[in-house]
Amino acid sequence: MSQADLAFDAGISIKHLSFVETGKAVASREILLQLAAALGLSLRDRNALLEAGGFARQYGERDLSAPDIAGARRAIDLLLRRHEPFPAIVTDRQWNVIEANRAATRLMTMLLGPVRMQRPLNHMRMFLAPDELRPFVENWPQLAAALLLRARHEAMAAPLDLALQSTWRELLKLPDVSAPQLIESETPGPLCEVRLRKGDVGIGLIGTVLTLGTPQDVTLQELRIEMFMPADSATEATLSALAAQDA
Repeated sequence: MSQADLAFDAGISIKHLSFVETGKAVASREILLQLAAALGLSLRDRNALLEAGGFARQYGERDLSAPDIAGARRAIDLLLRRHEPFPAIVTDRQWNVIEANRAATRLMTMLLGPVRMQRPLNHMRMFLAPDELRPFVENWPQLAAALLLRARHEAMAAPLDLALQSTWRELLKLPDVSAPQLIESETPGPLCEVRLRKGDVGIGLIGTVLTLGTPQDVTLQELRIEMFMPADSATEATLSALAAQDA
């Protein structure tokens, strides 16, 4: 992004932006927030930018159990339950799985085994690592490319988030995994297909990512709700049958 483009998007003059960058002018709180918005920074990084400029944080960061975000938590729980018998999970900013509905737990247990399910799961690593779901993914090259594009996009939106940057670098160390070519106009698509197979059981899923609209809390902005729909009638029947067996 050129200096001229950033100045235009932020609604300030190129000269003033240049003075801010070189330290010849002190950026106000409002200017920093305008720059953060123009750069598409996450709320976590906007807080970090404000602190670097000598200002207090603007956005709160609360635990999901906090009473004042109980409404959002209820909405998420309802989404997961109502999505049955199809899989749905909730992940944090590092793609760690923090909640899963029964359908997702059933499917992952069938593929990975009950012992593996006793340890924490990471959505990205689960599909990209050779010892997780990857052996069961029939369209792994296409899925990996889509996931890496999304992961890089989210990592680039939070350059000051050291934990997220560390997780991103760890993903790139996995076998046969490399950062996708940077194409300025390319953004992650809203849907992603995954074809799973274990023995005679084949499952096709269309995954989509939901986020909470215009959140003013760091924790809520970083939540990702991954909802998977059956890609065909055979998959719908299989998932319904698995749910019936578990009833």
